[in-house]
Amino acid sequence: MTSKIISIFLSVCFLFTDNFLDNIPPENYNNWKSLDDGRVSVSYTLYSDISWGRATAIFPVKINKLYEALKDLENYRHIFERITESQVLDEDQNIVYIRLDMPYFLADRDYTVKYVENYSNKDIIIQFYSVIHPDTPNNKGSVTLPRASGEWRLTSIPGKGTKVTYIWNGELLGKFPKSQLHTAWKEQGNEVLMWLYKYIKVNK
Repeated sequence: MTSKIISIFLSVCFLFTDNFLDNIPPENYNNWKSLDDGRVSVSYTLYSDISWGRATAIFPVKINKLYEALKDLENYRHIFERITESQVLDEDQNIVYIRLDMPYFLADRDYTVKYVENYSNKDIIIQFYSVIHPDTPNNKGSVTLPRASGEWRLTSIPGKGTKVTYIWNGELLGKFPKSQLHTAWKEQGNEVLMWLYKYIKVNK
């Protein structure tokens, strides 16, 4: 009986949250504003009344290596240095609780998200969106991001490797100063992609 109730509860949660994926800027969207054009290109936009960040880079790595790392949800705390906790709450549904160590005086941020995989031509797309789960840990000392969402897109580039595109909801909530959002998005975009590349290189 308990498992049936939880199943119904989760179904309702997904019903109200999975449509948030429709708010992610599509691949052909081009109204991005540049923040950085270095090894990692970082930009931002306002789409569906939501601030989004985007980071892209081409790494000399086979697409399957990146895919294997990104689908290893429990291991995220070993891939991305700002993640202090990545706890899989439901393996079948790919639901994971993630907690982030924010810099300086800022409180941690956390979110519970469901990951879904899609394919477009030869691209591998991994999207995620916030859900409510009964086993989400106590988030004392942290600010929960209730609309956390985004996607990873992996595109094989013959002779060069793989183009990695990471899009995320730029909301940080709490007492984060709005004047510092551009700086935070630029830093996040660079950190996330370079941490992923560093992990792949070390764990070939």
